[in-house]
Amino acid sequence: MTNAKSEQGLRTVQRALDILNCFNEDQSELSLTEIASEIELAKSTTSRLLSTLEQNSIIEKDQQTLKYKLGMKVYYLGYLAGKSIETRLIAKPIMDEVRDHTKETVNLYNIDDIYRVCLEQAEGLRSVRHSVKIGQKLPLWAGAGGKALLAFQEQNFINELLTIVDKPELEEELRTIRVEKVCCSIDERGEGTSAVAAPIFNINGKVKACLSISGPAMRFSQDKIVDYQQLVKESASVISAKLGYRN
Repeated sequence: MTNAKSEQGLRTVQRALDILNCFNEDQSELSLTEIASEIELAKSTTSRLLSTLEQNSIIEKDQQTLKYKLGMKVYYLGYLAGKSIETRLIAKPIMDEVRDHTKETVNLYNIDDIYRVCLEQAEGLRSVRHSVKIGQKLPLWAGAGGKALLAFQEQNFINELLTIVDKPELEEELRTIRVEKVCCSIDERGEGTSAVAAPIFNINGKVKACLSISGPAMRFSQDKIVDYQQLVKESASVISAKLGYRN
């Protein structure tokens, strides 16, 4: 029964995607009959799928022509995807330079609700190195990359997060990060791992991404941490400027 339900769910998702793929530059608006014909489904089934997509602003229906078109949610998701791609393209050559200089792993993170997600990586050149998978979600409240993002979010958001995280020292640490625009972590998210990170500001002065250098704690001496903090801060500043941020 469980497998049957799972297969049915996958079919429903695929059919919804088939509907979205009906639309293109030449077919920006389609009728129910046209969509049902293109995806080879009964009109009743197609209508139910369209209704669900409409409720979630993925599809919009013109009440006069009764034709369907892509909704504002699709536009918004495309905008977010475009911004992520833009940040990655700008950041990657700078990340490679930092990686080549330090031999350590360099990651680009962005914020996703109460998490950070790895958008891009320049993998370390040493045999023992720190590695995060692209697309992996990590907490905002632990590790240099998370805190570099969290420190610059709206205060209401920070306050809500602090109510569910048992880290009384975090609020003061975030205040320091906002002033210094750089932070570090030692054995914080994982034992034996250290990192330094700095926020990346967009054209509106918001922080949606950050740059980090991470590796085994045994290679992050105090002198190295100071050097890496300066390097990651300068590199993040270069990326911010390329994104249109003016301090």
